Amino acid sequence: MSQMMSHMTVDAAMDVPPDPREPMTDVQEVRLRELSEAVGEDFDAELTLREADRRIEELEDFAGKKAPAS
Repeated sequence: MSQMMSHMTVDAAMDVPPDPREPMTDVQEVRLRELSEAVGEDFDAELTLREADRRIEELEDFAGKKAPAS
């Protein structure tokens, strides 16, 4: 084993994929509430972190396409 390899270590905690059941963050919850209200959609407080990311993206796209009343 080379000296370079002997100094390299792997942090097992960092080598684990994120938990797919991890709940959304507080920041995501606030953003989802705002967007849901703005577009007239129901807010789902049970979304996971990944689901919340996708839902935020969907609602932002929808809100961006919604023409403002003038």
